[in-house]
Amino acid sequence: MPIPPSEFRDVEYWLKRAEEARSLAEEMKDAHTKSLMLGIAESYENIAKSYKTIGDYEKRQSKNETGAPPRG
Repeated sequence: MPIPPSEFRDVEYWLKRAEEARSLAEEMKDAHTKSLMLGIAESYENIAKSYKTIGDYEKRQSKNETGAPPRG
């Protein structure tokens, strides 16, 4: 299923995918497959963290461009 561009940078989107992957992993009986699914969930969480960091940076940059004092 393709990711709509509007959701690509949506932190909640990736956190939801991680939750879904963890739920699937809980149902799996094969240890290797379960481990792979948990790895996918962790990757989704890392994507969410990355986009949160990017969003936070962009907000700070936007404030700095509007004349707000730089944080440091």
